[in-house]
Amino acid sequence: MDPLQTLYQQLSEQLNAHQKNNNSPIISAFHAKSALFDDFLPWLKAQNSYPQFYLHLRDGSQKWAAIGEVRSFVSTIDARDFVKQFNLPLLGGLTFDKQSYFFLPRILLIRQENAVHATLFVDNQNDSEAERQAAFNTLETLKKQTALSELGQPAELVEQRADQTQWCEWVEKALSTIRSGGLNKVVLANRTTFKTVNPLNAVDFLAESEKHNKGCYHFLFAQNAERTFLGSSPERLYARHGNRLETEALAGTALMNENSGQSQALGDWLLHDEKNVRENWLVAEGICHNLNQFANHIKIDELELKPLRQVQHLRRHISIELKSDCSDHDCLTAIHPTAAVSGLPQQAAIRFLQNTENFDRTWYAGTLGFMGPDSAEFCVTIRSAFIEQNKISIFAGAGIVEGSVPLLEWQEIERKATGLISLLNPKFENTEH
Repeated sequence: MDPLQTLYQQLSEQLNAHQKNNNSPIISAFHAKSALFDDFLPWLKAQNSYPQFYLHLRDGSQKWAAIGEVRSFVSTIDARDFVKQFNLPLLGGLTFDKQSYFFLPRILLIRQENAVHATLFVDNQNDSEAERQAAFNTLETLKKQTALSELGQPAELVEQRADQTQWCEWVEKALSTIRSGGLNKVVLANRTTFKTVNPLNAVDFLAESEKHNKGCYHFLFAQNAERTFLGSSPERLYARHGNRLETEALAGTALMNENSGQSQALGDWLLHDEKNVRENWLVAEGICHNLNQFANHIKIDELELKPLRQVQHLRRHISIELKSDCSDHDCLTAIHPTAAVSGLPQQAAIRFLQNTENFDRTWYAGTLGFMGPDSAEFCVTIRSAFIEQNKISIFAGAGIVEGSVPLLEWQEIERKATGLISLLNPKFENTEH
């Protein structure tokens, strides 16, 4: 039997047998298991329930996909309390300015090891007949898949929130503030919007990014059918297993080149460049400082390279043994946004960005992931874009520290944005926008 049909049959039987009574749990979770199937994205493309969520973890093959909403939370404290009370996972995250949204989906698929696990959630506090019908309606689409399509269409630049001249002025303003002692580092970003002839399908776009942008988290989040946020991020916010937390400082950038020898030479330069090494250390130092009150022990590894398709980064891996009373609410509040996407000191950097950038970052440089009773994992939502019909708005940022050169920082953000826009139009691969 087809794996999706197998999951549908198992969940349907359980839902049909479900009878709400006074002893029913507040939330019922019906579980099913099937053999692996090729990909979650063709399944997600066929769904018409919202919100929609997808996360392909950077390390390993685990994938999460979900549709529909049974409960939602706009507070990390409320989300934490729900997870603790019901022993169930929540999906979601925080925008750059720490507006939180977490939800318990109607249907959750998780690819783990050699199987796909599906869970259907029912809220027994709601009107029983209406809730059962809502569950059945969503379940009916579980069997459906829609073939992915090639992107292949031209994209026309329609807007840059900062052109090269204005961007360089922003960087000079940041350098002036750093020299006056107001900041140690600030991460400026730009938003570039392109228009295509035909509407873009966000799932198709993410599938193409998965093929090309290796070594990344791949994520998609749509609260409705009109607008989808997606991306392929190299950066982990943190992964927690019990009281052990793994995080990293990812900052400092050099280009990748088609010539492997040249890329290696650029990587060697990056590992020894004073400006980039200092930028990375500032991020590591900020993370450790913010988490210190929740930690029994912190270990920072040696500097290494993180190579990607268009650029390569400096990375320091950080391992933390958390105190027994530390929660994901504490970790999210303490770490996000890191100095890798905001700056240092954090609040001064955020104020600088609010007074300089001429757009709202919303989910760009935010964080998305899952929060569970025994584990959690969140990525930093960089190398990301919003898709609305035939418009795609792409974000890219660069860390500014003493020694930054405005024009070089402009070239860096252009190269980072290329990792996504070149999926639509290969002519952007080796040219500036």
